[in-house]
Amino acid sequence: MLDKQITKSLNDIVKFSKSNHSKINSITLYNLYSDILKGQPDIEIMEDMNNYIIDAGIEIITDGVEIDETITDYSKYEIQPFDPSQISIENKPLTLLSLIERIENDEVNLNTDFQRKAGLWTEIQKSQLIESLLLKIPLPAFYFDAGNDDNWLIIDGLQRITAIKEFVVDKTLSLTGLEFFTDLNGKKYDDLPRNFVRRIKEAEIVTYRIKAGTPANVKYNIFKRINTGGLELTPQEIRHALYQGQAADYLKILSSISEFTLATAGSIRTERMLDREFVLRYVAVCYLGVEHYQGIPDDFLNSTMEYLNSVSHDTLNRIKEAFIQTMKYSKLIMGRHAFRKISADGRRRPINKAIYEMWCYALNKLSMSELQSLTRNRDDIIMDFMNLCDDDLFLQLIKSSDRSSYLKRIRSVETLLRRYL
Repeated sequence: MLDKQITKSLNDIVKFSKSNHSKINSITLYNLYSDILKGQPDIEIMEDMNNYIIDAGIEIITDGVEIDETITDYSKYEIQPFDPSQISIENKPLTLLSLIERIENDEVNLNTDFQRKAGLWTEIQKSQLIESLLLKIPLPAFYFDAGNDDNWLIIDGLQRITAIKEFVVDKTLSLTGLEFFTDLNGKKYDDLPRNFVRRIKEAEIVTYRIKAGTPANVKYNIFKRINTGGLELTPQEIRHALYQGQAADYLKILSSISEFTLATAGSIRTERMLDREFVLRYVAVCYLGVEHYQGIPDDFLNSTMEYLNSVSHDTLNRIKEAFIQTMKYSKLIMGRHAFRKISADGRRRPINKAIYEMWCYALNKLSMSELQSLTRNRDDIIMDFMNLCDDDLFLQLIKSSDRSSYLKRIRSVETLLRRYL
């Protein structure tokens, strides 16, 4: 039973949603819930709140994946100190000309799959950055992963570097919206007076460069904490930047396989690499092995990227074949409920990462004859899984990321399916 204050707040949300075609985004809703519950979310109360919103005729729009599927309590884990001798971060000035020459010689990586975020700035924002250089105003520091001196990865500063590249190197940017040098509006780089060109080239910028030998988990955390662009990198985009090569290319291929799209009903977004994270989770639980999970999801997935970069092409082919089979039978057995909680009201729930991992782990271990046996019992299996989703202990397990909860839940579907084998 919801108290009067919560109900009053929910009525305000309903009123707002009705003014927006009776719809509300799940992320917006979750943030409003957080305020209502004063930052102390209660799973059961939030479920009642969701039902209240739905009963009021409001459609909750999700991105196809539950946003609150796990709760990580990092305070439970002993943080292992980094060996200072392995960490090498260099702080030194650099002339803008040196950075421009690196860009011209493809020594700064601007060709990642998340390059689209290089286009977030407007023409005016780009132009005013150039104007700052002409005014001799210092730019904020740039952060690079310089482990490969011939291929610097941008941690922070992508928008600024893109603006400089478009103006100085590509010569495609026409200045606009300038506040001081208004007579330069409409001008391109080649139109600048020589002394202005010199100001740009001789400008000094501060750079922080992560050098070779710095541990991968340190680099990951630097990416995660420092990246301040207009659109922060997601964890999978950071992994993609850090573990380029075979792993990154492989996840891109597997995420486009039709069996995966069908099993997930096309509901996992592709533009922020969430689909590739799901493929990576499959490899983590089925091939790296759940025994390697120590309670920190990011560490587990980072280790899986290292694993994929190290295995043979034969192993990659075997993983691909098994992945296709697992996705195919997930769809055949669970239908529209594949990788989702099932509720008695029949309402289709979003895909849940923990449930996805459990089904992948269970089905990947089975032979073709065993999988076919499960399809013949699909109705009973769906009913059993619906009952499991109604179990409070199970619901708590899928929302906890500690090692004990993880290992208990990962085998829950496997235990359920044994009844039919």
